[in-house]
Amino acid sequence: MPPLRKVIISILLLGLIAAASVPAGAASPLLKRGMRGAEVLSLQELLGKLGYKVAVDGIFGPETERAVQEIQKSAGLDPDGIVGPLTREVLARLTESVVAYTVQRGDNLTAIARRYNTTVSKITSYNRLANPDRLLPGQILLIPTQSVPASAALRLSLQWPVQGRISSGYGARIHPVLNVRHFHGGIDIAAPEGTPVKAAEAGRVVKAGNMGSYGLGVVLDHGGGLTTWYGHCSRLLVRVGETVKQGQTIALVGRTGLTTGPHLDFRIKIGDQTVDPLQWLP
Repeated sequence: MPPLRKVIISILLLGLIAAASVPAGAASPLLKRGMRGAEVLSLQELLGKLGYKVAVDGIFGPETERAVQEIQKSAGLDPDGIVGPLTREVLARLTESVVAYTVQRGDNLTAIARRYNTTVSKITSYNRLANPDRLLPGQILLIPTQSVPASAALRLSLQWPVQGRISSGYGARIHPVLNVRHFHGGIDIAAPEGTPVKAAEAGRVVKAGNMGSYGLGVVLDHGGGLTTWYGHCSRLLVRVGETVKQGQTIALVGRTGLTTGPHLDFRIKIGDQTVDPLQWLP
């Protein structure tokens, strides 16, 4: 496992253990094997988003129990398979958007928190920083955030870049090729190879080319720190520096890069922070 991934996983697990040690708030019913109902259904939907293969049928069966136990083990909890207050805390932490940030010379937590629209206390708690005032260049911080900077929130009316089935959503999942759990920063929209990819909004092309595991990709800058990303294309139809209109065809769907089939990996970023495209698209 690469050193960077080891560090990120270690910090994340420490954060989860810290979250599990926080006293529970309002009491919620325990969920355990054999139970049925809407609460169980919601749990199964959440487990599915986190990459676990469970039946979403509202019945707390062995599949659901095993998924809960795996999460409990990762967080250092007793793997009893019962969803109580501490396990709920861990599940809530896992569903947060997390950005891995490398500390630069001159950085401080106040500036970093402002950049990601979060708080110093959240960053300190999540990373269990003993001395928040002492940051080292090269140090990796995990920044928990669920919100979008107010200056950019919903100021654009985006359109779907491709019409198709969402084969993989935003958030934690099992990588379809590498078979390891990771955070997916976009949505995968399945479509036949060669399907036109449209610009979700008018903007300027700032990247167009081979992006490694992301394959042939295009990045459009819409101003205010907001960019949209289009990956795994078979062919690019624009060049860096061009200005495109909303709905203009900028590429064709493909399967370049690290992928199992033709689809568009569509992402939205504020600065270098990804956000859930489904909260922005009509």
